[in-house]
Amino acid sequence: MDTLVHGFIGAAICSRTGLAGGCKGPVDSVGQRQLMDWTLWAAFLFGLLPDLASLGIHFSLDLIAGNGIRWSGIPGFVFVLYNFTHSIVGIVISLSLLAWIKRPLLLPALAWPIHVLMDVPTHGSGPFMTPLLWPFSEWQFAGWSWWVDPRIFYGSWIVAGVLWMVVLIMRICGSLRKGNHT
Repeated sequence: MDTLVHGFIGAAICSRTGLAGGCKGPVDSVGQRQLMDWTLWAAFLFGLLPDLASLGIHFSLDLIAGNGIRWSGIPGFVFVLYNFTHSIVGIVISLSLLAWIKRPLLLPALAWPIHVLMDVPTHGSGPFMTPLLWPFSEWQFAGWSWWVDPRIFYGSWIVAGVLWMVVLIMRICGSLRKGNHT
């Protein structure tokens, strides 16, 4: 799917500002509501991570070299990084290390596996099918290409919008409930 939509969906699901915050959303140490918190930005970035840590490197190197953004001439190491960041094995290793080193990042980091799960049905045949079991298996599911079918592209943005509308409704309902008890 579109890399940017992964960030918005990841933040909607895996941040205390999003659905993970429930009806209250993010609160500080004394229980006061906050409009946003660091988990929103962390979940957004973890939603982007699998693509930025692979293709983002290639595109950045191309821009620095003055080549613009090219889909040709992608170096082999980018495919290794892509396979690692889009594999259950890579996710489990990385999230296990993260849980051990910086446990508070674990909730936002769940945007990473959500990104990969969204990629499975939305990446068609070609070099960017999702290698879920890499390096143990080359099995990949040939889904529908989001970059070819505009319904998938626009549908993913609609899903992101609906998720954020649900968050807004939860906050409004939470505020109404809180107002009825005081």
